[in-house]
Amino acid sequence: MIKKLCLAVLFLVGLSVYGWSQEASLRYHTIKSPAIAGARLPRLTAMPDRQGVLMSWVEPYAEGHALKFAVLRDGNWIRQGEVAYGDNWFVNWADYPSVVAIDEQFWVAHWLTKQKGGKTFDYDIALAISNDAGATWREIGHPHRDGTASEHGFVTVFKNANAAGVIWLDGREYAKKTERAQHPEKSGNFNLRYTRIYRDGSMDAEQIIDANTCTCCWTSVAVTNKGPIAVWRGRTDDEIRDNRFSLLRGSQWTAPDALGGEGWKIEGCPVNGPSVAAHGKNVAAAWFTSQGDRPRVRAAFSQNSGEIFSNPVEIDDVAPLGRIGLGWKDEQTAIVSWMTAANPETKKSSLAFRTVSKDGSMGSVKRILELSSGRDTGVPQMIVDAQGILLAWTDAGPNHGVKMARVGWKDFQSLSSTQKVSVSQNTAPFSAYICRQPH
Repeated sequence: MIKKLCLAVLFLVGLSVYGWSQEASLRYHTIKSPAIAGARLPRLTAMPDRQGVLMSWVEPYAEGHALKFAVLRDGNWIRQGEVAYGDNWFVNWADYPSVVAIDEQFWVAHWLTKQKGGKTFDYDIALAISNDAGATWREIGHPHRDGTASEHGFVTVFKNANAAGVIWLDGREYAKKTERAQHPEKSGNFNLRYTRIYRDGSMDAEQIIDANTCTCCWTSVAVTNKGPIAVWRGRTDDEIRDNRFSLLRGSQWTAPDALGGEGWKIEGCPVNGPSVAAHGKNVAAAWFTSQGDRPRVRAAFSQNSGEIFSNPVEIDDVAPLGRIGLGWKDEQTAIVSWMTAANPETKKSSLAFRTVSKDGSMGSVKRILELSSGRDTGVPQMIVDAQGILLAWTDAGPNHGVKMARVGWKDFQSLSSTQKVSVSQNTAPFSAYICRQPH
């Protein structure tokens, strides 16, 4: 009895340290990953007509790396394959490759390759297509055709009518403040670019969606009933780095518009991109900001295919790390995932979820598992399907490995709603500990 009482006290003390005393924990089921030891950078996308989930990842291969994929359907891995391999790849925790099924036969993949003799962040986007559902692949070059020694990455591939769309962050115009006098021909900015890929491997001319963006926050695209919507982190000349969105209507993108408009001024990239998901005409967007040195996760909705968004709601304002995932549970409710504030003793963060409805109402914060709060964890992936919520993430270094888990709908819905508790915030400015490549 005394032993049980002591264990109970220790458990409650642990909850107090984490600030979890009124937050619910979710039960999850581990899924065996098809990736080998040392694998990293999983990405989850839906199969056509949502008949399963396609996961891609990067794993060690001889002296280099390989891009692999597998298809999960009804709880079983039904097939696996390899897209490409090489010894000159650029592998980075935040800039991860992808394999996307545009339809049952037409698939598109991308990965990143170092430029020979280039600087650390001089790398290109490599593209490959398959017209037999991933059985064979053909490389088709780069979506960018500038040929400059610069950064090209943070790619999102998406279905665009009967073809594929691709957006990316492009550094061909970038120059540091100290170098701009020597490069008057450059704007000095990163920009967001787009092209369309066809089944024969041909591509349209490049378009600039946004001429001034943050340098290294991942991008996201969702397809509404009126066409695609893209979200990304923008930038102004006075270093305001808020999130933006644009709509593809026909062959042209609309002028970039603000998602939250917080006015976050930070002289460097926070490496924390937004996420967007669509359900017919309904669109949900979620993002991270630390305006005023107040880290928080926010979300907003559109009920007209992204034309107008509601005022944002606060998903987590207790010093979260961000790294956001997003999906629709049903026509009324979206699910946001993110990494919470790190425990100062264990240095671990929790991967958490919260439901948020179009009317702004929210469920309780539900924590599912602990992850390293460092960059070795990468960007946890979440996708919502008929069985519930599927998760994939990179395990802590140096050994890594791709880990997976499933939260079934019964487990998710069995928890009663509770009020989230506030805990003491990390008072260090966000800019002090997560930044890359200042403008």
